[in-house]
Amino acid sequence: MKLEKIITLANRHVKIQFLAMERSLRATGCDLPIWVIPFNDDKFELPENSFWWEEQELIKWTKENNIFEMCRKYQCLLTNNYQYVDSDIVFLRNPQEVLKDHSGFISSCTHWNNPDHTFNSESRDYFKSKSTIWQSSIFNAGQFACDQILYTLQDLMDTCHGRFKKTLINEINLYKDQVALNLLVSLTGVEVNNLTLPPSNMQSTWAGDYTDENFETIYWDREDQKPYILHWAGVPKFIKIPVNKYFLKFLEPHEEKEWKEFIAKEEKQSKNLSIRNFKIKMHRFKKALQTA
Repeated sequence: MKLEKIITLANRHVKIQFLAMERSLRATGCDLPIWVIPFNDDKFELPENSFWWEEQELIKWTKENNIFEMCRKYQCLLTNNYQYVDSDIVFLRNPQEVLKDHSGFISSCTHWNNPDHTFNSESRDYFKSKSTIWQSSIFNAGQFACDQILYTLQDLMDTCHGRFKKTLINEINLYKDQVALNLLVSLTGVEVNNLTLPPSNMQSTWAGDYTDENFETIYWDREDQKPYILHWAGVPKFIKIPVNKYFLKFLEPHEEKEWKEFIAKEEKQSKNLSIRNFKIKMHRFKKALQTA
C-alpha cells in the first residue's frame, strides 16, 4: 500500500489526545497530511499539515437519519490509500513503512480473540453464512487502513437503506459505528488482512494488554513484531498502566496538567455512577424480597 494520508475523527473534547496522536506520528518521521473528520461543530485550530475534512452530503444524510456522529467515519470508505485512527492512539512506528508491503483492508487489532461489540445478531448471522472463521476478519473500528475505495456515496446510502437497514439505520444508535463498519466492509467482499495474525504476527496494539512494568522487554524484543500503534480503546482514561507513558510524553506541561484534571473528574463520575448503580440494584433486590 502506498499510504497517502492519515484520517481521524475529532472535536475540541479530544483535542489533547489528538495532539498527542499527531506529535507521535511526526516523531516516527511520517509527514503525511492528517484529514480530520469533525465529530460535530466544536472544532479547534489544527496543527500544520492537518485539515478538517467534511463531506457535506454525507453529514447531511447522517443528520437526516439520526445516525450517531461516530459514523461520520464512513467517509473513509469513500477514499483510498489511508490509515484511519481514533484520537486515542499514539504511533510507535512509521505507518508508511509498516504498510508498504500490505494490500487490501488492513486491521491491526486483536478483536478476533474477543469479537464482542463488533456484531449484533443480524450481522453475526451474515458473517457465519460466509465463513466458519469469520472472527479472523473482525476489526476494531478505531484503527484500520485500506488502499481501495469501497463505496461511492450513493452506493453507501443505498446499502444502508437496503437489506440491513435495521442494523445500519434503525438501530445504529444502539450498536454504534463498530458493528456498522464491520458489516459495511464485509459486504464489499474486500479481503481483510489482520497484522496480528499470521504471517505478520504483530504484537497487540491494545494498550490494555500492557500492564507489566517491563512490557517492552517481554513483548517487543523484535522490532518487526512491535506494534506500530497503541490504542487505548475501552481503557478508562484514569486507569494507571505503564504503557500510558507513551501518551504522556507527547504532552506539554500545561496539557498534562489539564489532562490530569480531566481524568480526575472522569474517575469521580465513574465512582458516582458505580455507587448509583449499586443502590439501584439493592433497591430492586429489596423490592423483590418484599414481593416474594
